[in-house]
Amino acid sequence: MRFFSLKTDWKLSFKLRRVLGVISTTGIAGFLLAGQLAVLSGCSGKQIDESDPAALYNDAEEELKSDHYQIAIDKFRVVKNKFPYSKYSVDAQLRIADVYFMEDSFAEAATAYESFRDLHPKHEKTAYAMFRIGKSYYNDIPSPISRDLTPAHRALAAYTDFLNKYPNAPEAAEARKDVVEIRRIMGEKELYIADFYFKRGYYRSSEERYKKVIELYPETEAANEARKKLTRIESEHLAEKQEMEPPPSVQPNSK
Repeated sequence: MRFFSLKTDWKLSFKLRRVLGVISTTGIAGFLLAGQLAVLSGCSGKQIDESDPAALYNDAEEELKSDHYQIAIDKFRVVKNKFPYSKYSVDAQLRIADVYFMEDSFAEAATAYESFRDLHPKHEKTAYAMFRIGKSYYNDIPSPISRDLTPAHRALAAYTDFLNKYPNAPEAAEARKDVVEIRRIMGEKELYIADFYFKRGYYRSSEERYKKVIELYPETEAANEARKKLTRIESEHLAEKQEMEPPPSVQPNSK
């Protein structure tokens, strides 16, 4: 029996997917899963024992070693869905998150790691998954700081949760290092907002922001700059000279 290749027999693959799509609309889930397994085993060019979760899992790992990320994800999903009570199902769920992380799909990776954490709170790999939640959000922090820093806030929250629960985990040192950098970035963002108002003569608004930088991120260089600006505002009585507040249309991205 010849197993087709997605590269050489793409027409056959396309037709098979169309057939599977039609079958799925009839609600025959078992037949659809069997068809998916046939397609996936065909991609690797070798026969896989579809009743053996270990064999299917190892086959997915082989695809991953070849940088076939999407194929690996599909195969890990088959293991997870077909053998829900197998240890390989749990391992496959975590590997799906890992593959997303490897291909820099950090938002998807964070969601997948969070799902693993919620479903397996006492698993031996839960600490690792919680670290990777923080790392995924950390890697998704945009540049420059004028953009939305929601990933930074999520990374800080995730790392804080991880360090509170697993302060001695192997990844703890890296998490603490990232936290320092996150706080630097967040301090710079608050300073950027304060400077935005200061440059436009809205000194009362900038004064509030400079105080916020000092209060929330006192150890950062941004706090040192904020102290200098506050000294100037106070010494030159700039806030008292301001005639009006900034209109709603005049504001930076404050997230």
